[in-house]
Amino acid sequence: MKPTCMKAMLAVLALVPSLGFSAQLTLNDFLTQVQEKNQGVVANKLVAEGTEAREEEGRLIFRPSLFAQGQVMVDKRPVANTATQGDRTDTQYATAGLAQNFNFGLKGQLSYTLYHTKIYNAGQTFVPVADFNDGIAKIELSQSLWRNWNGKENKAQADLIDAQAKASKHIANFTVQTTLASAESIYWSLSQTKKVIQVQRDNLARAQQIRSWNSRRVNSGLSERSDFLQADSNLKLSEYNLQSALQQQNLLQRSFNSMRGIDSNIVSEDLEAVDSKNLKALAPPSKDDLREDTKAALEQQNLAKASAALAIERNRPTFELYGSYAFNGRDPERTDAISNSFKNDHSTSAIGVRFNTPLDFGTTHSAIDGYKKEQIAAEYNYQRRVFDQDREWNDLITRFEDAKVRLDYAEKISEAQRVKTTNERTRLNNGRTTTFQVLIFELDLAQADVLRIQTETDLLNIYAQLKIFSAGGAK
Repeated sequence: MKPTCMKAMLAVLALVPSLGFSAQLTLNDFLTQVQEKNQGVVANKLVAEGTEAREEEGRLIFRPSLFAQGQVMVDKRPVANTATQGDRTDTQYATAGLAQNFNFGLKGQLSYTLYHTKIYNAGQTFVPVADFNDGIAKIELSQSLWRNWNGKENKAQADLIDAQAKASKHIANFTVQTTLASAESIYWSLSQTKKVIQVQRDNLARAQQIRSWNSRRVNSGLSERSDFLQADSNLKLSEYNLQSALQQQNLLQRSFNSMRGIDSNIVSEDLEAVDSKNLKALAPPSKDDLREDTKAALEQQNLAKASAALAIERNRPTFELYGSYAFNGRDPERTDAISNSFKNDHSTSAIGVRFNTPLDFGTTHSAIDGYKKEQIAAEYNYQRRVFDQDREWNDLITRFEDAKVRLDYAEKISEAQRVKTTNERTRLNNGRTTTFQVLIFELDLAQADVLRIQTETDLLNIYAQLKIFSAGGAK
């Protein structure tokens, strides 16, 4: 090839690296892609962020609120005496104020209302001022003495809202963590499958050599046909194992791409290779006190408690002590009416009690009893979730340590097979054994290597599952 052509090809490869080699995709880079491009992960992260932002929404029940209202009315209803009532009354009013629920059961409202009234065609003797303004500054208080005593109903309602948001957040976080753990398992499984495929390809090549060797011996009358049939069967098994490994790789590649939002079974990047020397020294991640799904169960328990408390209070009789006090001012001039409404010359005051109770005592009692049972069930469910969480952690730790022990044995088996095969090759070079015997030993070595790779993969998959229990999750 001419030097100019060589330079041109190198220039193309330099400009388009993907034509010359595949870029490596690390595990962290892959998990980042999953977090950014997997629609399910993105959705659940948004749910977690959204519900976290409204975790204190229930506290709004005890925060002040501003209210306002305005109305214009024209009243032309027939009246008994036009002289005293006129034949038409126009009113306009606007009111505004602050209202608040306090956490000990008190409800308060501070308001100001401005009225304008105009009466048409009334006798001046009976209605000397037919066009006037009223200003009313008023404070109203109501204290619960039975239902919602000490603010129990409002507190339960606030706890209910907060628990629902927190439970949704923890469920969304757990979904993200389990998805990332599955993505990590798929990543390592795909990386390891490529090793298995190479071993199976080498294994197939040896099986073909063994079959050819036996075929020649049978044709020469130096061996029984049964030896050839055995070698042919072994070749077909090797072809099957390679095909299975390739199909497994295809499925893993599709799952791999699906995790990052790609509909394809082609993975062009190179993945990290497992350093088997460091696997046995791998320590399990630290365990958080509660897994995200267990935290969700705790919030479900809190939600059930709040629902029960809310139902109990809602079905209690209402007994309230209330009172109000208002300053009133009236004048044809609006400014004077407003000014007079802040004087104590024409005040009004009221105090009283309110009582209301449901009469269907059976249904009320049954509803309260049902909520209490749901609360107890939620407590049991939480206790079971904690038990399951700890049991699953202990089971995974046991499997994790067992996998490291099995990996140690698998490495020893692989090394023993390697030594055995190397020794047999040396014997072949010295004329002390046959090619067939070397090929058989190489098949044993291939099987040992596959066993070692599978054990490594098991260990990595268990480690990915353990990350779900850590404070940071599978991130």
